[in-house]
Formats: sequence, C-alpha cells, structure tokens
Amino acid sequence: MLILIFGLFYCLLIIFFLLGILRLQKPHNRQLQPISVIIAARNEEKHLSRLLQNLLSLNYPPEKFEVIIADDRSTDKTTEIIAKFQKDFPNLLSVKIEKESANLVGKKNALNAAINSAKNEILAFTDADCLPNRNWLLEINNHFAANIDFIAGYSPLLIHRKYFSELKNLERASHFAVTAGTLGWNWKITCSARNTAYRKSVFFRSGGFDGIGHIRSGDDDLLLQKMAKFIRKATFMFTPASIVPSFDKENISEMIHLESRRASKWRFYPLPVKILSGFVFLYYLVLITAFGLVLLADFSRKIFLFVLMSKIIAEFLLLLIFLIKVNKKKLLWLFPIAEIVYLPYFIFFGLKGTFGKYRWKN
Repeated sequence: MLILIFGLFYCLLIIFFLLGILRLQKPHNRQLQPISVIIAARNEEKHLSRLLQNLLSLNYPPEKFEVIIADDRSTDKTTEIIAKFQKDFPNLLSVKIEKESANLVGKKNALNAAINSAKNEILAFTDADCLPNRNWLLEINNHFAANIDFIAGYSPLLIHRKYFSELKNLERASHFAVTAGTLGWNWKITCSARNTAYRKSVFFRSGGFDGIGHIRSGDDDLLLQKMAKFIRKATFMFTPASIVPSFDKENISEMIHLESRRASKWRFYPLPVKILSGFVFLYYLVLITAFGLVLLADFSRKIFLFVLMSKIIAEFLLLLIFLIKVNKKKLLWLFPIAEIVYLPYFIFFGLKGTFGKYRWKN
C-alpha cells in the first residue's frame, strides 16, 4: 500500500531529525572573539529602538564587537533612530543603502553591503524586529570553537494573540527542530535569519549572494545551502541566553505574505532538498486523501489509523526532545490542535508559495 510506504519513510525521516538533535554537542570556547553584529533594516521605526536598546546592553566587551545596521532605503524614522543611538553607542555603525541592482535585490543587497563593511571574522545576524538576550554574543562566542563555521539558534515569537501566537510558536518549533536535527548530521539545509552566525571567510569563499541575489527571499536558507560545501562543521544553540525572540506580524495579510514568501523558495532549493520537501508534501496529500477515502469509500481504517498514529508519535517525540532542550515544553498542550490544522496549512502555503504571488515589504 502506498500510504504504508510513505508513512514508513516519513517516520524514519522524523527519527533521523530526532537522532540529529541528540547528536549535537555544545562546543566550548572561552576566549572572547571579535564579532560583527549585522542587521538589515527597512522602515523599522516601530521596532528598531527596542532592538538597539538590547544591543546597547549586551554583556560583551565593547571593544570586542561592532553593530552594523544596513539602512535599506528607509523612508520613515529609521535613519534618525540610528543617529540618535550612535551618540551613546560608539561601536554602532550605519551603512546607508540608496538603491538596489537587478542582481542583488532587497535584504540581500543590504546584508552584502554590511558584510563588506564588517571588520571581524565572526558575523552574527538578527532582524530589526527581534530582541536578543544580553548574553547572546557570549553564547555565540562560546559555541564558536575553532572548527565551527556556522551556528543557528532558536527564535520564538513574542505572544501577540495568545492562543494563535502559541500555535504558531509550536509550528515554528517544528522548523527549528528540523534545523537542529539536520545540523546534528552536519547537513546544512535550513535556518532562520533571526538568529544565525557564520564566518565571513566562508561567505566570501562560497561567492556570497552570487547566483541567488536576484531572489527576494532566501538570505538565510538559500545562502546556507550555497555555503554548505565550505562549512567544516555547524551546530545549534539551545541555551536560554542564545534564544532571540521576535515580534509576530500584526495582521493576517502580513502573515499570509510572509508564509507565501517562505514557501516560494522551494523552486530554488538544491535537488536533494527539493526531493525531501516534495516527499513531505506528497505524503500529506496521500494522508488527506486516505482520510477522505475512509469516510467516503471502502478503505481500511486499521491501516489509516496505524499510519496516522505512527506519524503523531514520531512528531510528538521530535517536538518533545526539541522543546525540552529550549525549555518550552508548555507549548505541547497545543500539539493535538496543530496535528489537525498543520496538514492543510502546509499544503495551502506550499501551493500558494510555488504558484501564487506574495508582497514584499514596501
């Protein structure tokens, strides 16, 4: 039966991610290394002051880090906010982006300019709508052992609408679990720009954004996939101080465009990643089709329930292990709801991102 074959491979895939998380070991480095923190900001007057206040309070020697804001053609008060903070923040630098080219668009253009301006080998990235912990750079430094070239970390949403945001956080946790699980096998396929760090030399050896600079999205995972063969070893940060919360989108329209933009990158993924994500998409379609056949036709309920329960148990164990490591176990109370809504959610945005349109930030 097709559903049994798909179900078996899917469970093995989830177990693969779970074992990857368990394989991860925290690298230990105690010598303070110079770090350049890079943020791309476009019309971020609403969030930027809070971010800069957090960065101003970082528990890291001022002479050991710099913060570079790539002010990407902002038309609001972003530029004025940066100038105001620079008075009390001597290691805060600004790179003003006046225009973009066809080969380097949007955020990639801003990040590229900031990276070229960075004076340090280790580059740490977050977004303007994030709030790094005061010990964030210490954790990045501690994880950056001599053989580490790339680090990813967890970035939950700050609760805006209690139950909906928590449900989204559980969904995001599944993505970060996959990130951690694949990095545990040193397979570099996905990450989030809200909390990453890598070596500048690796960025330049890989050609940076060459070849992907024309794509509006993908400054995180597409770049990671491009840098993969130049990265000796990667790891994931689970420590509480390494977590970087971010603000949720405030309206449904913004969230739909964001999820569509994320899903749109599938067509640009390397073949193995396309096959992997395509398999998950097809498996979800098979599962939904089987459910319809159970209701409307003569399809074995025992087989369907066996495959469904195998999926639920595997996914629960993966999330349990990950959420224990990031101390977010309370999110698991939403797991039964997530199991119901995530299949149609994944299929909808998979189709919309691949064949539909989305709006980028104005």
